[in-house]
Amino acid sequence: MGRKKQDMWIRLMVLFANMGRCVYCDDAQSEEIDHVVPVKHGGWDHWVNMVPACEPCNQGKSAKGLLAWVAELTYQRYSAEASTWPHGNKGLWWMRERIEHEFDEVMARVEGVKSELDDEARSDWFLDRYWFLGKNDPVYFWRGWISSRVEKAREEGWPKPPPPPRMRVVRTRLGQVMEPIPEDETA
Repeated sequence: MGRKKQDMWIRLMVLFANMGRCVYCDDAQSEEIDHVVPVKHGGWDHWVNMVPACEPCNQGKSAKGLLAWVAELTYQRYSAEASTWPHGNKGLWWMRERIEHEFDEVMARVEGVKSELDDEARSDWFLDRYWFLGKNDPVYFWRGWISSRVEKAREEGWPKPPPPPRMRVVRTRLGQVMEPIPEDETA
């Protein structure tokens, strides 16, 4: 089971979830897409298994499971505070509580991203506007270019685009040309 290159509209839709921030550290801007359940361990290569991540978090998590990754981050963050004696004030039980707390916070953000990605109006907004972008286009370019549009659409509740104008083919010497059909005319 291998990874496939996702369409650009899907990649942009995932990168702008969680307000465009990394779901793991909730601090840095999202730069990459991470699989919550790694593909190596049978994770699905679909947007329901994808979350936005910053490069350090994505590289650090690699093919680790979510709980193992959060435990490692929490231990790195709080090891200086922890007691060397396991049963002290900040011993094993304290560290376990910290890990559980951090894991609950990360899981809440992951579930928030999943609910964002399941929102039909949101996914339709990205599909309607960016379906034509190629898979190999640089995502950082498009991310920067559309960020203001995404913010505006988020505020407006992911509006549908206006319907395309009614057009008809008009033949000329140079070939087929399209012209709009006036509103008062029936087709």
